[in-house]
Amino acid sequence: MPKIIAMFKFRDDKPYEECREHWNVVHSEVVARSLPECRRYVQNVAVRVRSQKWDYDGVAELWFDDMDAIRRSFDGPLADDLRADEHNFADMESSTWMIVNENEVISGAGSQGGTA
Repeated sequence: MPKIIAMFKFRDDKPYEECREHWNVVHSEVVARSLPECRRYVQNVAVRVRSQKWDYDGVAELWFDDMDAIRRSFDGPLADDLRADEHNFADMESSTWMIVNENEVISGAGSQGGTA
């Protein structure tokens, strides 16, 4: 099952909390409305720590049944609303995305079968 991984850098001209809130609340609703073939949507918000400056403020994961579903979703007019809303919270010049196939290596505690 292919998924899109999108790495976002929040806008510098808006407060961090405002951008995060927009992404978490408003943009989630836009995704749900704009991508009806999206099977799962996860937002990963970067944890802010003093000793580390991350390249991105968040990573989104969007799952689809197949590549045709991705094409239909992003070629359609509903995706225009999604793209427009991204500019409300993200610096699109510094953000990026890719289509990936997930390779699950570890799935839960004890799945490796060895002893500690």
